[in-house]
Amino acid sequence: MRAVADDPASRATADTAPAPVGWPLVERRRGDGSSNAPPHGVERRSRPANDTQGVTPTLSTAPLWPFRLAALFGATFRALSDDGLTKSTVVVATAIYAAYTAITCLRPIPYRNDARVRAMIAFEEVLCTVLIFTTGAWSSPFALCLVPTGMLAGFAAGWLFSIELAACAIASITLQDIATGSVTSGLQDAAVWAALLGMVAFTSGLAHRSALDSARQQRLAQDRVSMLAEANSLLFALQRVAQTMPASLDLDEVLDSTISRVDGLVDSDAVVVMLFDRSGVATPIRVRGMDNLPELPFDELPAALREAVTSPRPVRREQSIPGEALADSSRSGIYAALRARGTLVGLLAIEASRPYAFDPRHVELVHGLTEPFGIAIDNARLFRQIRTMAADEERSRIARDLHDHIGSSLATIGFEVDRAVALSHDAAKIEPVLRELRAQVSEVVSEVRETLYDLRTELTEDKNLGTILNDYLPRVQLRSGIEATQQVTITGRLPLRHEREVWQIVREAITNVERHSQAKHLHVVVDESEAHLVAVVRDDGVGIGRTPVRTDSYGMTGMRERATNIGATLVARRHEAGGTEIRVDMELGEGVQRWD
Repeated sequence: MRAVADDPASRATADTAPAPVGWPLVERRRGDGSSNAPPHGVERRSRPANDTQGVTPTLSTAPLWPFRLAALFGATFRALSDDGLTKSTVVVATAIYAAYTAITCLRPIPYRNDARVRAMIAFEEVLCTVLIFTTGAWSSPFALCLVPTGMLAGFAAGWLFSIELAACAIASITLQDIATGSVTSGLQDAAVWAALLGMVAFTSGLAHRSALDSARQQRLAQDRVSMLAEANSLLFALQRVAQTMPASLDLDEVLDSTISRVDGLVDSDAVVVMLFDRSGVATPIRVRGMDNLPELPFDELPAALREAVTSPRPVRREQSIPGEALADSSRSGIYAALRARGTLVGLLAIEASRPYAFDPRHVELVHGLTEPFGIAIDNARLFRQIRTMAADEERSRIARDLHDHIGSSLATIGFEVDRAVALSHDAAKIEPVLRELRAQVSEVVSEVRETLYDLRTELTEDKNLGTILNDYLPRVQLRSGIEATQQVTITGRLPLRHEREVWQIVREAITNVERHSQAKHLHVVVDESEAHLVAVVRDDGVGIGRTPVRTDSYGMTGMRERATNIGATLVARRHEAGGTEIRVDMELGEGVQRWD
């Protein structure tokens, strides 16, 4: 049901998938120093002021055809009145420019700054320059044609492009004019046309800049409207969820509420909540739509879940491949880390059997819920730990009360039964009943004594793990018939709180062996030094996972939580020779206070 390999194809799929729309509202948790930009797409709120990427100027209100027609009529009038030009040259040149003007008036060149438009403008500039060459250089009537071409270049690509084209044309025409006439006259004409075309380039360039600014403002306004609409939709959904957020301190209620809220917001086929312990093992604590999901160390988590652990936002898989999801049948999913006060608490996995089941809006909804859910779950776990500590104290008080009241009362009843037997005149009838009653009372007293012993068996400054096991294991063997042995090596005492937690884990493991393992042998190993402790409980029973587990049983969860409290690692596995092995391993640094 799970994959343990990080397939490179998964990253390729994620890279080639369509980039989702950026959601700006919920991008607020950046506790790990990650970038403020969304992982997909561009953060539109922080776009630089001079960013022109993707902006198309709109100059449809500045048509060029009147200037083209004016240049054509002016050139034609001057050409007809110029006696220095041959009639055939005038007719051909006028026909060429008239045809080009008609084409560009009917199908104008767009005001767009790209290579194709620049090439069309450059062609027009070359055409005008050739017509000027063939009709008298600066004295040519077609020199007016340079004006609309310069305006077109400025409108489409800015004043610099217009200046560049004008400079090339002016230099070419001036060289021809100087070669065929006076140098002084040629330079004067060049200066006049340079000033005129420079003014044209400057004014059209200003229009181009204004168009860019207008287009940018329009685009930003559209983005703001779109973001406001998205934010409004997301706020409405989050408000509905916030009204029913889990406020309980009961872990079961919080987990059930989490699954219920996710089901109400996201249409999915499977939802899994996994909680981490300090050793990095993820335990599936609530599962819907999936069977036989085991505990998973971090290195064995599917690729999408491992990515979610390090990502500040939920991870979306639009089309999962084998190895990315918890279930083999899942084809898309959303995976999010549950954090509380900067600490990783667990993981939330939402999967569907169809691809493209989740869109960016689902991701934002999950992103807005993971932090409240993480805090609620963490609060419930802390409350359970506090309740467990209080239960230990209450257990000692109950043991004292049982010893002082119930135990003595039952003993008194036994003495009274003995006296009744001794005083009975009709012993043949009364004696069997009284003796049966006596046997029952003795059994109750024995059970109470066992309970008292179990409740009051606790580590103290005078009693270490070895001492307790020496007393505890023979009683386990006596009442259960399981042969119990031990191997204890103690060279230095660890902090009392740490040893007590280890003892509670060992006792819970022994209790599980008595109740569920059907074992014949039980072996306990304790190796305790000043900086290290290893405790192992091993049996030869049916093995972990072979007996039915009640849904309300939290024995293993409680042991893991106790191990986490003291920074230890707990591993439960089937032993190679059969049975189950529970192993607690704890190392302490120099900062931990020890005592002798």
